[in-house]
Amino acid sequence: MEQVNHPKHYNQHPAGIECIDIIRHYTCDIANAIKYLWRAGLKPEMGKADAEKEIEDLKKALWYIDDFYKNEIIHYGLMSSLDYSLAMMQAATGYKPSEITDGYETNVGNAILNLLPVGITFNGEDYTCENWRNNLDAAAKSIRKRIAEIESKQ
Repeated sequence: MEQVNHPKHYNQHPAGIECIDIIRHYTCDIANAIKYLWRAGLKPEMGKADAEKEIEDLKKALWYIDDFYKNEIIHYGLMSSLDYSLAMMQAATGYKPSEITDGYETNVGNAILNLLPVGITFNGEDYTCENWRNNLDAAAKSIRKRIAEIESKQ
């Protein structure tokens, strides 16, 4: 039952933060991107090398970022500054951005940090930073750097 309620690959954060405590406050695409970044390299799969599985999770995160980008968040009514979006994220999750990103490999941490001000739902309202495209581009760039690092070691 532990593997269902509190899977190890979502509970290994150095600060003890569970993935669900963060992603429940995000729209589907951003939540899924964060989820795949959160577990990248932590969820082994029978028949796949650890590096191969990590790359697969990173590519899934890229897919969700791309999907969010393609849909251009037409459903969003509220656009906000980066600082305001991060303040909404902190109010929604109860965590500072650094508490969420600390402990991750640099490029994965940077990708998560860039996603945190995008696609937040708080008190029934949706928030995203006004330069959300830049944030998605920066997150994708960090993920691609991580993939290149893994591939160069193979």
